[in-house]
Amino acid sequence: MKVLIADDDVYTREGLVEAIEWKRLGIHEILQAEDGAQALRMAAAHRPEIVITDVRMPKLNGIEFAERLSAICPDSKLLFISGYMEVAYMKSAIRLAAVDYVEKPIKLPELEKAIGRTMEYIRERRERNVLLNQRVDLERRKLAIALRTGGHSQNEIIRMCEDAGFPTDTSYISIIVSRREGYPVEPSVTLQDDWGAYAGVALTEQIDQHKQFLLMPLRNRNERGMVLHLAERLSERKNGLRIGAGSVVSDLREVPRSFQESVLALEAGFYRPDSTIITFEPNLFVQHSIKGDAYLEFHHCLRHNPQELAAWMESYCDRLMAGQYMLKEGIVSLFASFAQTMLNEKNGMLLRTGKVYQLRETERHLNHCRSMQEVKDYILDMCLAYQEETNEASTYSSMIRAVMNYISSHCSNPDLDVREIADHVHLSTAHLGVLFKQETGTTIKQYVNDYRLELAKRLVAGEHFKMADISKMCGYASPGYFAKVFKLSTGLTPVEYRRKRSG
Repeated sequence: MKVLIADDDVYTREGLVEAIEWKRLGIHEILQAEDGAQALRMAAAHRPEIVITDVRMPKLNGIEFAERLSAICPDSKLLFISGYMEVAYMKSAIRLAAVDYVEKPIKLPELEKAIGRTMEYIRERRERNVLLNQRVDLERRKLAIALRTGGHSQNEIIRMCEDAGFPTDTSYISIIVSRREGYPVEPSVTLQDDWGAYAGVALTEQIDQHKQFLLMPLRNRNERGMVLHLAERLSERKNGLRIGAGSVVSDLREVPRSFQESVLALEAGFYRPDSTIITFEPNLFVQHSIKGDAYLEFHHCLRHNPQELAAWMESYCDRLMAGQYMLKEGIVSLFASFAQTMLNEKNGMLLRTGKVYQLRETERHLNHCRSMQEVKDYILDMCLAYQEETNEASTYSSMIRAVMNYISSHCSNPDLDVREIADHVHLSTAHLGVLFKQETGTTIKQYVNDYRLELAKRLVAGEHFKMADISKMCGYASPGYFAKVFKLSTGLTPVEYRRKRSG
């Protein structure tokens, strides 16, 4: 705390500074003034919590000084000292809410007790103010939730606005400030302080860890430009922010619409990753989340023209990015279904150099994509992996492709044998063995062993799975047997192989 001592007697001032143990009382800064005018200037500049002032001073006496002090520093508390005990002065001191009055000659124990009482008063007042501010903050948060969600009667809203000190007869604009993934989250109050004159009147609500809702009251619709200007300055100062703005509404009952517009504007950032401020535009998004004709086009290409799959997918993604947008939720659902169809065709797994695609990972990855471009890159790479595997089997007859597909689908079974495969394609083991050897140049048993080993190499190199899990996925009876077979083939243990490939 700070204390200001105002007295025209330098010996009195210096004596108090030297004689009182201020730090023990919790006071760490002491200011001095020799007359009322100087004391007023110093109080305005330094805002002391306690002002000890003589009643009789040149230029401004203690009472005149106190009257002016209450206007410019209403939180400063007065403690009068004087040898004059006139009734008029006492009445003035009481009217000005002086905490205490100490007579001259000053007795230090009495003054210290008076200072202690004054400080206790200040602490109690601060605690009351904290509780009051907390109550107001709670009322304002409740109001922010009520306004953005709707469903309350007009009378309820008016009452809540009155409790929160929020205007009911102006225009409003909804803003959502989002901290993009990968950037540290700042407390909401830090963001609120960046809105200039709007900071004290805007309602704020922390929607989740990364998003803050602000409802700005505007004196007129033209102030929308000022709010967007402040948003632009905020985004320039703080990296990683994306801001969505709804339209201006003139009735509190329309706030839910403005809020939903700000949500949609923020969603558009999925398609505009370089934009930091996005304002709502009508017809920004399609009304439905998934287009049925996309499935038909995709399935037709997958079945009849698989070598054009990546080209079709790139064209479709470009169309999505150029036209009306789909909500991210719809994008994830749509592209997860594309991925599931490809994986089902390839028995649940696609592999490409250094990458493994499985259904359980695909949807999780799509959900974590921060832009439509990331979705496009991921699904295109998956389409290319599908095309590569389709190319490998395209030279064989449908019978042999069916055998290869069955092996890839069931290779995790350690007991997979030729009889089981032959039963699946309705041929005898001998007949199937001859046909397979004629087309591939190898036996089914050797093909199974080679397939397992090649799959294991890809999974080990990809660093996605533990060695014990790879052993099970590839159909080896035990991790020890897997490690033995792997080393005989490659000259390295699985761990050494992974380390070498990743290095």
